[in-house]
Amino acid sequence: MRQKPIEKKKRYKFESYIGWNQNCWRYYVQYKEAVDKLVGLVESGTPIDTVSLPLLFLTRHSLELGLKANILRFEGVNADVEKIKLSGSKAHSVEYLFEQFKKHLKVFLKKKVSQETRNKIAEYQKEFESLKKILHDLDKGSFNFRYPFNTSKVSNFEWNDKIQVADIIDMYYKIQPFLLFTENVLIKEGVIEPET
Repeated sequence: MRQKPIEKKKRYKFESYIGWNQNCWRYYVQYKEAVDKLVGLVESGTPIDTVSLPLLFLTRHSLELGLKANILRFEGVNADVEKIKLSGSKAHSVEYLFEQFKKHLKVFLKKKVSQETRNKIAEYQKEFESLKKILHDLDKGSFNFRYPFNTSKVSNFEWNDKIQVADIIDMYYKIQPFLLFTENVLIKEGVIEPET
């Protein structure tokens, strides 16, 4: 376990322009990068049980950010879909955000969209549902990956609970195009206009 400070000659590497991160996509990219780095460390030999909780939290949180980024973009196009609240219990709920994302997609799919795109969106929604269910079962309120117990000091997991993190990560990577490129596909289909 490291305890020494950053070497003086390497401190420049830690100067961050955090102000550049002005939207959910910029945050999403950083969380996704952190997921990628942790996955690489585990693949290179770091024991999973030294990073599993942060890895799972970063995975879940990046999904939240990706959903919010899409929804906030689509809110400017779909006035018929209720705007999300950025505070309160639903603000961090992947379940709620995914339902809002699907509402936007439903509006778009009422327009002229190719069958290939409809099929691919349906496929991604099904895959996202599976991942969402697993994460919900493990971490319903977004606390279990961050704290060892609930507000009543009851352990979040039993001593012998075990999961295959690789299954979750594989599902996470499989739905990435859905989060990253839905807007581009809808622009290509002529359903929405590019942002100016």
